Amino acid sequence: MKLIAVLLAIAVTAGGWLVRPRSLDLEAARTGDDKLQAFIDKDYEGPGHRLAVAVIGDNSMVFAGRGANEHSRFEIGSISKALTGLLLADSVRRGEVKLDQQVGSMLPLEGADVANATLEELATHTSGLPNTSHQPLVVTRSLLASWSAANPYPYDVKQVIDQAKAAGTGGRGKPAYSNLGAALLGQALARKAGKSYSEVLAERVLQPLQMNETQVTATAPVGYSSGGRKEAPWVQDGYGPAGGVVSTSGDMALMLQSLLRGTGVEALAARKDFGDGDRIGLFWLTSPLTGTDHSMVWHNGGTGGYRSFVGLDLERKRAVVVLSDVAASVDDFGTKLLAEQS
Repeated sequence: MKLIAVLLAIAVTAGGWLVRPRSLDLEAARTGDDKLQAFIDKDYEGPGHRLAVAVIGDNSMVFAGRGANEHSRFEIGSISKALTGLLLADSVRRGEVKLDQQVGSMLPLEGADVANATLEELATHTSGLPNTSHQPLVVTRSLLASWSAANPYPYDVKQVIDQAKAAGTGGRGKPAYSNLGAALLGQALARKAGKSYSEVLAERVLQPLQMNETQVTATAPVGYSSGGRKEAPWVQDGYGPAGGVVSTSGDMALMLQSLLRGTGVEALAARKDFGDGDRIGLFWLTSPLTGTDHSMVWHNGGTGGYRSFVGLDLERKRAVVVLSDVAASVDDFGTKLLAEQS
């Protein structure tokens, strides 16, 4: 209790500059396509600040922004998992790993419960691992981060492995979203390749697609809570495969266009039920596309000061990107944009 009190005092003092809210409205400066700007005017709701939007076909890309353009940097949060799914599919194609391979064969998990979890279970959130570690110091740090607008995921690779070793897998086989599981999988793939996650993702996913503005463990401009509070960057090393990527709408568009053209789509293929009518592939979700009679493949993301959404209609060969530097969901906006393009 004494330690928690001390940490709270430090958080309040150090985070004072972060907790002053500001009024949030979309930036007035407009970039890109007038038709997309009109859609933003009509359909974007809720708080906003910088916003970057893209509509992609297999041979086209259209961008629009408010206070941002296709080169502006955003934290993409859990869309990092979608990139890790592409990396897993690539590692399988190379013959380095198999989806039914146990993660304990790749990382020093020393007989822990999670050592028996397969790579597919980690990628479909069915490994039984919790969302994050339940260790007291980790929980305390997360609470402090929420209070002081700090980064809740400052852990290195060894700490992620230790957290996974200490966690139970009692719900194995049932869908349960796990940042810890995604981080562990990405680090396992990196270990197998003999490189850091940042290096292997760049070499195998980012560089082939010319996603030159995308990085792991990078810093984006200050983002905001939905109430206008400044939020510290979520720079993530150990948890990088789960949520540590910084990117742009231009680079996200390159990734989606490659998928529309058929490269890497095995990562998107639905493998298991994920509840509420959703199915899941290698982190990528498949859901009914509201307002249409077909489906979308998608992922979203969020950090303390950012929200993101990518969605694809593979049948109609259309995709969308929405990136915001405010922690208010853009899922409905992105889904409607995709439905209107399909």
